Amino acid sequence: MCIQAVIAIAAAVMAATSASAAAVDAVSRGKDLFFIHCAQCHGPAGKGDGSAAAFLPRKPRDFSQGIYKIKSSPPDIAIPRDEDLFDTISRGMSASGMPPWENVLTEPQRRDLVAFIKSLSDMFEGEADPPPLNLEGKPELTAESVARGRAAYLRLKCDECHGPEGSGPATKSLKDDYGAPIWPRDLTRPSTYIGPFTREALYARITNGIPLTPMPPHPRPGVPDTIAQERWDVVNYVFALAEQAERRRTIQWAVGIALAALLTVAWLMRSRRARKSP
Repeated sequence: MCIQAVIAIAAAVMAATSASAAAVDAVSRGKDLFFIHCAQCHGPAGKGDGSAAAFLPRKPRDFSQGIYKIKSSPPDIAIPRDEDLFDTISRGMSASGMPPWENVLTEPQRRDLVAFIKSLSDMFEGEADPPPLNLEGKPELTAESVARGRAAYLRLKCDECHGPEGSGPATKSLKDDYGAPIWPRDLTRPSTYIGPFTREALYARITNGIPLTPMPPHPRPGVPDTIAQERWDVVNYVFALAEQAERRRTIQWAVGIALAALLTVAWLMRSRRARKSP
């Protein structure tokens, strides 16, 4: 074996050893952060049984299962991407009790937390960070796509849970995998979404479903995917619903403020006339 080959092998071994040591260090740092900031809800072993868990509106995630609601990896890969975990830690999850940490912890600290959380489940053991979901075929947000999306929304029976206009739960009998009551999302209020409000994020949630909830994946596991374009059209329909509802709420707010101002002026003028009268 030539000297160059020996040097190359030695360099590769040193690089692998260094990477392994860095990963161990990240898990160790993440563990310290977890016990300070996360264990109160998620429990010391990350099983969702912390001292504050009983007081939260939703059961904290059991990290030992390795199952997460927000997932942008392909449907045939069970684990989420590192970026999914990082974004959830950073943004929090609306209406769940999970706060955002992006203004409390630095980016390296949040990535160390990701490393530690992954170490709590054997689902990640020996697994590389998955690739992102294929987002090819995304159409422009046009009236034609929105119209096709509404038709697909009704055909796929999304209205049976989210209502015909996406504005509220059509049923209140659903339960999550823990047996707790759960209500379908009001799609016209993006601020209540558990994940980001982007077309790409909505496409991932429709494609993968939301694990641990009644929201199913589309298509179902084991069924050939023939509705990718329809999913994009549904995304555009939901996006349009939310934007239209937000405009209506803005107009209603502005009209309410204007009416309140007019009533205040009228009351002041009436009070002034009353003081001037004998």
